[in-house]
Amino acid sequence: MKKAIRKRIIHFWEAPPVPLLGAIGGPLTGSLTMRQLLVAVLLMMACFSSNAQAAAPLCSEVFTPPRASVPLITKRVAENIFATNRNLKDYSLELHPDFKESIAKLTANQHWVDLGAGKATAQIQFLKSFKNKSDRPQMTAVAFKLDRWFKPSTFNGKLSIQEGAYEAMPTASWKKVDVVTDLYGVLSYTTDFSGALQKTVDMMNVHGELYLLALPWGYQFEKGPSQMDLPQYLEGIEGLRIEHLHRGQFKITKTQESVTIPPVELLRYTDSPPPLRTFQVK
Repeated sequence: MKKAIRKRIIHFWEAPPVPLLGAIGGPLTGSLTMRQLLVAVLLMMACFSSNAQAAAPLCSEVFTPPRASVPLITKRVAENIFATNRNLKDYSLELHPDFKESIAKLTANQHWVDLGAGKATAQIQFLKSFKNKSDRPQMTAVAFKLDRWFKPSTFNGKLSIQEGAYEAMPTASWKKVDVVTDLYGVLSYTTDFSGALQKTVDMMNVHGELYLLALPWGYQFEKGPSQMDLPQYLEGIEGLRIEHLHRGQFKITKTQESVTIPPVELLRYTDSPPPLRTFQVK
Protein backbone atom coordinates (compact mmCIF):
# COMPACT_ATOMS: atom_id res chain seq x y z
CA MET A 1 0.00 0.00 0.00
CA LYS A 2 2.76 2.46 1.01
CA LYS A 3 4.89 1.56 -2.05
CA ALA A 4 1.94 2.14 -4.41
CA ILE A 5 1.25 5.56 -2.88
CA ARG A 6 4.91 6.54 -3.16
CA LYS A 7 5.01 5.46 -6.81
CA ARG A 8 1.96 7.53 -7.71
CA ILE A 9 3.30 10.61 -5.93
CA ILE A 10 6.59 10.43 -7.88
CA HIS A 11 4.76 9.84 -11.18
CA PHE A 12 2.65 12.97 -10.89
CA TRP A 13 5.16 15.22 -9.19
CA GLU A 14 5.97 17.11 -12.41
CA ALA A 15 2.35 17.21 -13.70
CA PRO A 16 1.09 20.48 -15.30
CA PRO A 17 -1.20 22.81 -13.39
CA VAL A 18 -4.97 22.38 -13.58
CA PRO A 19 -7.70 24.97 -12.85
CA LEU A 20 -9.69 24.88 -9.63
CA LEU A 21 -13.22 26.35 -9.54
CA GLY A 22 -12.74 28.19 -12.83
CA ALA A 23 -10.13 29.41 -15.24
CA ILE A 24 -6.58 29.96 -14.13
CA GLY A 25 -6.05 33.49 -12.98
CA GLY A 26 -9.77 34.40 -12.72
CA PRO A 27 -11.37 35.83 -9.60
CA LEU A 28 -12.44 33.42 -6.83
CA THR A 29 -10.33 30.72 -8.38
CA GLY A 30 -7.14 29.06 -7.39
CA SER A 31 -4.46 27.13 -9.12
CA LEU A 32 -3.40 23.70 -7.93
CA THR A 33 -1.02 21.41 -9.70
CA MET A 34 -2.02 17.86 -10.46
CA ARG A 35 0.67 16.70 -8.09
CA GLN A 36 -0.84 18.74 -5.24
CA LEU A 37 -4.29 17.32 -5.83
CA LEU A 38 -3.10 13.74 -5.98
CA VAL A 39 -0.80 14.06 -3.00
CA ALA A 40 -3.70 15.38 -0.92
CA VAL A 41 -6.06 12.63 -2.08
CA LEU A 42 -3.52 9.86 -1.55
CA LEU A 43 -2.63 11.11 1.91
CA MET A 44 -6.31 11.15 2.85
CA MET A 45 -6.66 7.57 1.58
CA ALA A 46 -3.68 6.50 3.64
CA CYS A 47 -5.10 8.14 6.78
CA PHE A 48 -8.50 6.50 6.37
CA SER A 49 -6.83 3.15 5.80
CA SER A 50 -4.61 3.43 8.89
CA ASN A 51 -7.51 4.63 11.05
CA ALA A 52 -9.66 1.71 10.01
CA GLN A 53 -6.85 -0.72 10.77
CA ALA A 54 -6.33 0.87 14.19
CA ALA A 55 -10.03 0.79 15.05
CA ALA A 56 -10.34 -2.98 14.61
CA PRO A 57 -7.96 -4.02 17.40
CA LEU A 58 -9.37 -1.30 19.66
CA CYS A 59 -12.89 -2.73 19.41
CA SER A 60 -11.48 -6.22 19.81
CA GLU A 61 -9.66 -5.23 23.01
CA VAL A 62 -12.76 -3.63 24.53
CA PHE A 63 -15.18 -6.47 23.90
CA THR A 64 -13.04 -9.60 24.13
CA PRO A 65 -11.21 -11.14 27.09
CA PRO A 66 -7.57 -10.18 27.62
CA ARG A 67 -4.86 -12.55 26.47
CA ALA A 68 -2.78 -14.44 29.02
CA SER A 69 0.06 -11.97 28.46
CA VAL A 70 -2.06 -8.95 29.44
CA PRO A 71 -1.16 -7.77 32.97
CA LEU A 72 -3.72 -7.68 35.75
CA ILE A 73 -3.30 -3.93 36.09
CA THR A 74 -5.03 -1.80 33.45
CA LYS A 75 -3.90 1.65 32.36
CA ARG A 76 -6.78 3.21 34.28
CA VAL A 77 -5.60 1.60 37.52
CA ALA A 78 -1.92 2.29 36.88
CA GLU A 79 -2.59 6.00 36.26
CA ASN A 80 -5.28 6.46 38.96
CA ILE A 81 -7.88 7.58 36.40
CA PHE A 82 -10.76 7.53 38.87
CA ALA A 83 -11.79 9.09 42.19
CA THR A 84 -8.94 8.80 44.72
CA ASN A 85 -9.87 11.33 47.40
CA ARG A 86 -13.02 9.92 49.04
CA ASN A 87 -13.11 10.83 52.70
CA LEU A 88 -14.49 9.06 55.75
CA LYS A 89 -17.89 10.72 55.35
CA ASP A 90 -18.07 9.45 51.76
CA TYR A 91 -17.38 5.93 52.99
CA SER A 92 -20.10 6.23 55.64
CA LEU A 93 -22.63 7.44 53.08
CA GLU A 94 -21.81 5.11 50.20
CA LEU A 95 -21.04 1.81 51.95
CA HIS A 96 -23.53 -0.41 53.77
CA PRO A 97 -25.04 1.51 56.76
CA ASP A 98 -23.40 -0.87 59.28
CA PHE A 99 -19.92 0.24 58.24
CA LYS A 100 -19.88 3.32 60.46
CA GLU A 101 -20.79 1.30 63.55
CA SER A 102 -18.29 -1.43 62.72
CA ILE A 103 -15.25 0.85 62.56
CA ALA A 104 -16.41 2.68 65.70
CA LYS A 105 -16.11 -0.62 67.58
CA LEU A 106 -12.58 -1.40 66.40
CA THR A 107 -10.04 -1.79 69.20
CA ALA A 108 -6.29 -1.24 69.20
CA ASN A 109 -5.70 -4.93 68.47
CA GLN A 110 -7.96 -5.02 65.42
CA HIS A 111 -7.29 -4.32 61.77
CA TRP A 112 -9.01 -2.43 58.92
CA VAL A 113 -7.83 -2.99 55.32
CA ASP A 114 -8.98 -0.66 52.54
CA LEU A 115 -8.73 -2.17 49.05
CA GLY A 116 -8.20 0.62 46.54
CA ALA A 117 -7.48 3.33 49.09
CA GLY A 118 -6.59 6.12 46.63
CA LYS A 119 -4.96 8.76 48.83
CA ALA A 120 -5.80 6.81 52.03
CA THR A 121 -7.81 9.86 53.09
CA ALA A 122 -10.58 7.94 54.89
CA GLN A 123 -8.22 5.91 57.06
CA ILE A 124 -6.03 8.91 57.87
CA GLN A 125 -9.08 10.87 59.00
CA PHE A 126 -10.18 7.94 61.15
CA LEU A 127 -6.78 7.68 62.84
CA LYS A 128 -6.75 11.43 63.52
CA SER A 129 -10.14 11.19 65.23
CA PHE A 130 -8.72 9.34 68.27
CA LYS A 131 -7.99 11.44 71.32
CA ASN A 132 -6.04 8.61 72.89
CA LYS A 133 -3.43 7.51 70.34
CA SER A 134 -3.01 4.12 72.00
CA ASP A 135 -6.60 3.24 71.09
CA ARG A 136 -5.96 3.46 67.37
CA PRO A 137 -6.51 0.19 65.45
CA GLN A 138 -4.17 -1.07 62.75
CA MET A 139 -4.83 0.33 59.25
CA THR A 140 -3.63 -0.99 55.89
CA ALA A 141 -4.19 1.07 52.74
CA VAL A 142 -3.89 -0.93 49.52
CA ALA A 143 -3.27 1.02 46.31
CA PHE A 144 -1.47 0.14 43.11
CA LYS A 145 0.15 3.55 43.46
CA LEU A 146 -0.74 5.84 46.37
CA ASP A 147 -2.08 9.05 44.80
CA ARG A 148 0.10 11.42 46.86
CA TRP A 149 3.31 13.33 46.25
CA PHE A 150 4.64 12.17 49.63
CA LYS A 151 3.74 9.20 51.78
CA PRO A 152 1.68 10.14 54.83
CA SER A 153 2.63 9.63 58.45
CA THR A 154 2.57 6.05 59.70
CA PHE A 155 0.93 7.22 62.94
CA ASN A 156 3.53 5.37 65.00
CA GLY A 157 3.19 2.23 62.93
CA LYS A 158 -0.60 2.18 62.89
CA LEU A 159 -0.89 2.95 59.14
CA SER A 160 0.71 0.66 56.58
CA ILE A 161 0.75 1.58 52.88
CA GLN A 162 0.86 -1.40 50.50
CA GLU A 163 1.51 -0.45 46.87
CA GLY A 164 1.43 -2.72 43.84
CA ALA A 165 -0.89 -5.39 42.48
CA TYR A 166 -3.07 -6.72 45.29
CA GLU A 167 -3.25 -10.07 43.53
CA ALA A 168 0.50 -10.52 44.15
CA MET A 169 0.67 -9.18 47.72
CA PRO A 170 1.68 -11.62 50.52
CA THR A 171 -1.57 -11.13 52.44
CA ALA A 172 -1.13 -14.46 54.26
CA SER A 173 1.61 -12.79 56.34
CA TRP A 174 -0.55 -9.81 57.32
CA LYS A 175 -2.28 -9.40 60.66
CA LYS A 176 -5.74 -10.96 60.47
CA VAL A 177 -8.39 -8.49 59.40
CA ASP A 178 -11.65 -7.48 61.07
CA VAL A 179 -12.98 -4.93 58.56
CA VAL A 180 -12.30 -4.77 54.83
CA THR A 181 -13.60 -1.97 52.63
CA ASP A 182 -13.79 -1.87 48.85
CA LEU A 183 -15.50 1.24 47.48
CA TYR A 184 -15.13 0.67 43.74
CA GLY A 185 -11.67 -0.63 44.56
CA VAL A 186 -9.68 -3.79 43.85
CA LEU A 187 -12.65 -6.15 43.56
CA SER A 188 -14.36 -3.81 41.10
CA TYR A 189 -11.31 -3.60 38.79
CA THR A 190 -9.48 -6.91 39.04
CA THR A 191 -9.46 -9.33 36.11
CA ASP A 192 -9.05 -12.17 38.62
CA PHE A 193 -12.18 -11.64 40.70
CA SER A 194 -12.40 -15.06 42.36
CA GLY A 195 -8.68 -15.05 43.18
CA ALA A 196 -8.82 -11.56 44.71
CA LEU A 197 -11.96 -12.41 46.69
CA GLN A 198 -10.34 -15.64 47.96
CA LYS A 199 -7.29 -13.69 49.18
CA THR A 200 -9.59 -11.23 50.93
CA VAL A 201 -11.68 -13.87 52.69
CA ASP A 202 -8.58 -15.83 53.72
CA MET A 203 -7.05 -12.85 55.52
CA MET A 204 -10.26 -12.09 57.44
CA ASN A 205 -11.01 -13.29 60.96
CA VAL A 206 -14.15 -15.34 61.52
CA HIS A 207 -16.92 -12.73 61.97
CA GLY A 208 -14.82 -10.29 59.99
CA GLU A 209 -16.77 -8.05 57.62
CA LEU A 210 -16.23 -6.99 54.02
CA TYR A 211 -18.02 -3.80 53.00
CA LEU A 212 -18.24 -3.74 49.22
CA LEU A 213 -19.76 -1.15 46.89
CA ALA A 214 -20.30 -2.63 43.45
CA LEU A 215 -22.15 -1.63 40.30
CA PRO A 216 -25.15 -3.99 40.01
CA TRP A 217 -24.55 -4.35 36.26
CA GLY A 218 -20.74 -4.42 36.58
CA TYR A 219 -20.65 -8.15 37.38
CA GLN A 220 -22.16 -10.86 35.17
CA PHE A 221 -21.62 -14.56 35.72
CA GLU A 222 -22.34 -17.39 33.32
CA LYS A 223 -22.69 -20.99 34.43
CA GLY A 224 -23.64 -23.23 31.55
CA PRO A 225 -26.82 -21.81 30.04
CA SER A 226 -27.64 -19.88 33.22
CA GLN A 227 -26.68 -16.33 34.09
CA MET A 228 -26.21 -14.86 37.56
CA ASP A 229 -25.65 -11.45 39.06
CA LEU A 230 -23.24 -10.74 41.91
CA PRO A 231 -25.72 -11.39 44.77
CA GLN A 232 -26.64 -14.78 43.30
CA TYR A 233 -22.98 -15.73 42.88
CA LEU A 234 -22.08 -14.72 46.45
CA GLU A 235 -25.13 -16.26 48.13
CA GLY A 236 -24.10 -19.71 46.96
CA ILE A 237 -20.79 -19.59 48.89
CA GLU A 238 -20.76 -21.58 52.13
CA GLY A 239 -19.25 -19.69 55.06
CA LEU A 240 -20.29 -16.21 53.93
CA ARG A 241 -23.37 -14.32 55.08
CA ILE A 242 -24.49 -11.82 52.46
CA GLU A 243 -26.49 -8.69 53.17
CA HIS A 244 -27.27 -6.76 50.01
CA LEU A 245 -29.00 -3.39 49.84
CA HIS A 246 -29.90 -1.16 46.93
CA ARG A 247 -27.19 0.72 45.03
CA GLY A 248 -24.86 -2.26 45.22
CA GLN A 249 -24.09 -1.99 48.96
CA PHE A 250 -22.85 -5.33 50.33
CA LYS A 251 -22.00 -6.44 53.84
CA ILE A 252 -20.25 -9.82 53.64
CA THR A 253 -19.56 -11.56 56.96
CA LYS A 254 -17.21 -14.53 57.26
CA THR A 255 -18.96 -17.17 59.40
CA GLN A 256 -16.41 -20.02 59.32
CA GLU A 257 -12.65 -20.36 59.05
CA SER A 258 -12.48 -22.22 55.75
CA VAL A 259 -14.25 -20.63 52.80
CA THR A 260 -13.86 -21.66 49.17
CA ILE A 261 -14.66 -19.10 46.48
CA PRO A 262 -15.92 -20.71 43.24
CA PRO A 263 -13.27 -20.02 40.58
CA VAL A 264 -14.28 -17.93 37.59
CA GLU A 265 -12.64 -17.10 34.27
CA LEU A 266 -12.85 -13.66 32.71
CA LEU A 267 -14.79 -13.57 29.44
CA ARG A 268 -15.20 -9.84 28.86
CA TYR A 269 -13.75 -6.64 30.31
CA THR A 270 -14.51 -3.03 29.37
CA ASP A 271 -12.07 -0.58 30.93
CA SER A 272 -14.58 1.96 32.23
CA PRO A 273 -14.76 3.51 35.73
CA PRO A 274 -15.53 0.95 37.10
CA PRO A 275 -15.36 -1.75 34.39
CA LEU A 276 -18.14 -4.02 33.18
CA ARG A 277 -17.03 -7.65 33.39
CA THR A 278 -18.44 -11.02 32.44
CA PHE A 279 -17.12 -14.19 34.12
CA GLN A 280 -17.55 -17.89 33.39
CA VAL A 281 -18.03 -19.95 36.54
CA LYS A 282 -15.82 -23.04 36.22
